[in-house]
Amino acid sequence: MKTQVQPIPLTPTVAGSETRLIKSAALVTFRFVRATINAAKTVPGIVGQAASDVRDAWEESSRPNA
Repeated sequence: MKTQVQPIPLTPTVAGSETRLIKSAALVTFRFVRATINAAKTVPGIVGQAASDVRDAWEESSRPNA
């Protein structure tokens, strides 16, 4: 009877690619969250400008046409 000795890997090769997939998904998620937070910081400025424009338009609409 002949036996053949084969090494058994201690870590499965699939685990490495799964880890990278999870890391990539987490990285994309975190970047999206950071971009959303940065975009939300500009909203007060946009709202303030819109309110100012509406106020100016309201004042101009009360003046007679010249």
